[in-house]
Amino acid sequence: MEINAKKLWLPLIIALGHISFSHAENIDNMESMVIATKVASLNGSTRMMCGKIMRCSLTQTTQFYTARNYLPVWTAAGRIKPEAEKFLTLLRHSYEDGLNPFDYHTKELKEMEQQINDGLQTSNSVDPGLLAEYDITMSDAYLLYARHMEFGRIDPVVNYPDWQVSRRSLNILDFYNQAIAQNNLVTSLSKLTPTYSGYADLKVQLAKYQKIASNGGWQTIPAGKDLKIGSVGTRVEILQKRLSATEDYTLDYTDQPAKYDEDTAKVVKQFQHNNGLKVTGIVDKATLQALNVSVEMRVKQIQLNMDRLRWLPNNLGSKYLMVNIPSYSLVIVNGQQIDLSMPVIVGGGGNNKTCVVNSKITTLELNPFWGIPNRIATKEYLSKIQKDPSYLEQHNIRVFNPKNNQEIDPTGIDWQKVTQTNFNYFLRQDPGKKNALGKLKFLFPNDCGIYLHDTSNPNLFGKKARSLSHGCVRVSQPLALADYLIASTPNWDDDKLESAINTGKHRWVKLADPLEIHIIYQTAWVESSGQLQYRNDIYKADDVDFPIYIPKLAK
Repeated sequence: MEINAKKLWLPLIIALGHISFSHAENIDNMESMVIATKVASLNGSTRMMCGKIMRCSLTQTTQFYTARNYLPVWTAAGRIKPEAEKFLTLLRHSYEDGLNPFDYHTKELKEMEQQINDGLQTSNSVDPGLLAEYDITMSDAYLLYARHMEFGRIDPVVNYPDWQVSRRSLNILDFYNQAIAQNNLVTSLSKLTPTYSGYADLKVQLAKYQKIASNGGWQTIPAGKDLKIGSVGTRVEILQKRLSATEDYTLDYTDQPAKYDEDTAKVVKQFQHNNGLKVTGIVDKATLQALNVSVEMRVKQIQLNMDRLRWLPNNLGSKYLMVNIPSYSLVIVNGQQIDLSMPVIVGGGGNNKTCVVNSKITTLELNPFWGIPNRIATKEYLSKIQKDPSYLEQHNIRVFNPKNNQEIDPTGIDWQKVTQTNFNYFLRQDPGKKNALGKLKFLFPNDCGIYLHDTSNPNLFGKKARSLSHGCVRVSQPLALADYLIASTPNWDDDKLESAINTGKHRWVKLADPLEIHIIYQTAWVESSGQLQYRNDIYKADDVDFPIYIPKLAK
């Protein structure tokens, strides 16, 4: 419901005339009365309008002003406080953190600020309704900005319901009230900036790409034959200019016609590495496609990935394991160093996506059984069994009654009559060389039912694109990972672990020192060399509504 403050307070203003500064002590009280009326009008409303501005933090704004007896925050004695201008400056530069300044009412606040200042200069008077509107809008902007910086602009629960993102626990209202009490409304907001080095690195790259965008971006390279050493012409010239824009290399593209030389091939190889492509030095179809992604899309991609870093816990832990799904990679970070790294295989699309998860690896399972999920048993294994009933025996798969866990003789089942809908069996694969989980399984609590594990088909790690699993993460160096994890577990060492595995017997090992695990989804990040990395958005997670903001920057 829209409240017109001037109409609401018109009788009072007529009675008192314009409120001059000789009566400044009354202004704050009148402003509080207007704020109270606006807040009271929200009962039963699902949205709040103040002038033309849609409120973003309806419930919090209402609770905030009610608790403080409707006292203004950003104005006093009919004037805007200096802290307000500092906050507005921060909002105008929020694009530096991948946010959109217009989300925080910057345009409307500037207009209201101008109206307030004009009133002071021309008639030495002020409209309490306008002051109230300004104060509420500032508080709404503060609460929204703080929420975006702490939790992310994108709500992962809404946009990615199948991901288990650990939400931070900061109470934004308490944070706001504490900042007011300590008189550090603006400086306190710096505490909400993620402290991970990866965030600061992306922020630097975002500034670079925003500047490129504000200067017009880059030209699309026309389709044609693969470009390689010896190629000449206009397409080569456009390629060289495109590479010089982002790859931190200066190529001489003054020759006419432009020549694809060794220097160009070297930069192409760097570009291919930075985009997770096969490094050949030849601009093939995949490389051309990556080169022709617009600068606006790259800005959005960087912004989204900065936002995803805000989903992570405030403290990742002094030592942790991290899997990045789009890069098919696993690293163990120990302080400022990488203790272990390896390629991994992640879930494919559809129902096979690997979840984003924060947890702790607590247990190793040696020579694991594989309880084949029903959706896999019915969609993939049933047809194989129907074609060849001996398939079960050949692959050490047993059949159980899921109601009482009693084993069933598979030869007594008429598999031709079994369908995906009437399939009422539980399939379990015994430990062994053919077990899909390999010899090791790494367990961590999560509602997605995923885990890390070895594989019986290591050849798949030779593929460039490795979104091939049913959702779990297959590791390429399972023994090295297991050795690392059991290092602090009493009565276990590398030799004992290997001996236990070689027995072929199923066994559990409880870790004395569980390791933090963070499975993340980053399609853009900065590697240790300082090079910005992009990877394919294999789950189409970047296809969300995330309007970008391109500031007008100096060339």
